[in-house]
Amino acid sequence: MRTVIICVIYISSILLIVMIHNTVNGESLRKKELSDALAVAMDQTMTEVMEKDGYGINDRNQLVAAFLQSMLQKVDSNINLTVMIHKLDKEKGMMEVEAVGEYRLPDLGKKQISIRRQIVFAGL
Repeated sequence: MRTVIICVIYISSILLIVMIHNTVNGESLRKKELSDALAVAMDQTMTEVMEKDGYGINDRNQLVAAFLQSMLQKVDSNINLTVMIHKLDKEKGMMEVEAVGEYRLPDLGKKQISIRRQIVFAGL
């Protein structure tokens, strides 16, 4: 009987360690994915705006739409995404954006990650 209790405690401990590892690893992966997606989308959008051969981003709304489309194409994981544009100056090639992602944990709780970036196009 004592051996069974020790085995149950041992197995429970291993499962707890695996769950903790998966939670921490999942957060790191989601944060990296969100950070990379934000950086690439901002760079692509501002490059398109500032280069003369762009496909025609003429106003602020088109710029925001192009940025959001680019960003959403790069985020693969199951995450609820909120994007806040803090500063946007098309003429100066400046953009400051914050992305907040919310996802579910294995224990059905929720976790939020937030990334904020600023880009100034030094371009042409």
